[in-house]
Amino acid sequence: MNGDGSSMNSYNKSLNFAEIDISEAQEQSGSLQEMIIPERKDQPVQGSSLSVQELTRERRFVKQAKEWEQREGEPSLYLPFMSYWPTFEQMDEDQQSWYFYWRSELRQGRYPFTDLSYIFVYLYELIQGVGWKEPEQGYNLLMELWGAYQAMYPKLNNYIAEWVCDFVLLHKLNLPLMDIVMRSSIAKSGELYDLELKRILENEPSKLRLEHILTFSDYDLQRSKFYISGGRALMENYMPKVVALVDSYMRKTTGKNLIDTFYKGNGKTIERYLFRNAVYDAELYGRTLPLRIFQLRKCPPLRYYITQLIRCTENKLRELQHFKGRLRGISLMKETQMLIERFLEKEYIEAIKSTSPVISIDPERLATLQKDSEEVRSMLTVEDELVVEDVAQDMESEAEEVLEQEQVDEQDDPSYTDSDQEIVWNTSGLDEDWLLFVGQLRQAHLEALYALQETSGRLNDIAEKYGTMPALLLDEINELAMETIGDLVVEGDSIAEDYIDYFALLGRNGRGGVE
Repeated sequence: MNGDGSSMNSYNKSLNFAEIDISEAQEQSGSLQEMIIPERKDQPVQGSSLSVQELTRERRFVKQAKEWEQREGEPSLYLPFMSYWPTFEQMDEDQQSWYFYWRSELRQGRYPFTDLSYIFVYLYELIQGVGWKEPEQGYNLLMELWGAYQAMYPKLNNYIAEWVCDFVLLHKLNLPLMDIVMRSSIAKSGELYDLELKRILENEPSKLRLEHILTFSDYDLQRSKFYISGGRALMENYMPKVVALVDSYMRKTTGKNLIDTFYKGNGKTIERYLFRNAVYDAELYGRTLPLRIFQLRKCPPLRYYITQLIRCTENKLRELQHFKGRLRGISLMKETQMLIERFLEKEYIEAIKSTSPVISIDPERLATLQKDSEEVRSMLTVEDELVVEDVAQDMESEAEEVLEQEQVDEQDDPSYTDSDQEIVWNTSGLDEDWLLFVGQLRQAHLEALYALQETSGRLNDIAEKYGTMPALLLDEINELAMETIGDLVVEGDSIAEDYIDYFALLGRNGRGGVE
């Protein structure tokens, strides 16, 4: 059925027509038994070999569609067409001429204006294998048709969304369905939405959108003052990343993802009706399709946990945005909360850095300045070379004296460290995970860890030396630690208490714990 009426309305209208026919027949003949079926005056449509009325309407449609699959349409005048259950049988000869001309245009990538009922006839052809060889081709034709006419006929969304999903599932096409589901108010409230939520959360949680995540939440984020006052874009950007981060953390530390950790059910198998409300011949692919559905949105432990992730993320973004007020009662493990906060700090700072003004250099202006500099240098070199050499020698001697004095002063200073003295780590006795961790650390990371281990307060100087920020250095260290040893090694601005002994093996050229 198309969008021109509901299934109940169409049923009632069909029934009324039947009653009228019977009534007229009774008036003419007195009884149904005495009713004479008049001879059919209209001739069958040219090109059709159908004459068997015993076939169902759906089967007759498919038979006709396959017979006319290769039919090309000649340029024809557009004629309006409206039917509750549109098929070829409901069209007159001129309407059929327009339909086949219009269909030929579609196959050439052109999409002329037409009525909704014509569009539904073409949809019925596509879902039943007419007009394509491979299912992928059929899928593309469905999507192209939808894209061409959805603005003109918004009613298409609910029907095509469901039918395209049925098509993909039926033909086992490895295609994501969430974007399609979200275009239909009906589809996103049913089993297709649950099916896609599980697929994304299980395989690629970073592809979740905030609106998907909020379906797991017992906290109404959309009423939050922070969300309303400009925090929406931040939550939309960072919330999927946080869910993906925590899921990855769980996989590395426990071997389970979010679903395995909190959902203990086995799901349920349902029978989904294929191509509901379409003129569809169930003899082709069957009436229903079995689907295994996991209703994750109804899992209390998972809902509670994701609610805490949302609140924790909002709190940290409030802090970074200097937004007044904090949410209370957040219940997460300390390690998880710290992981989220460190991640958001890093992402937020990098976003700010990426929006800093870019200095552009005019190549022509630069070339002019270089030329002027060369001319000045040439003018200076015409002076007496002997005088220049004497002055140069005096300057070199003075520079050497100053450099020697600075080296003596620095060596007398207790805080002096030779820049050539690299930080090294005595790795003897470390297990494989720690060796992997150490192997991925850069010199900047080693110096930062050494500064924390010595509590020398030189972390800012080290960050400045390497052109970064202290928080970013520590975040990078913790990320590497999470990927290798599965835990955070830095808490706040100090070494985690559990790992102090490990970092005692850090030293500078033989000092500290290095032999």
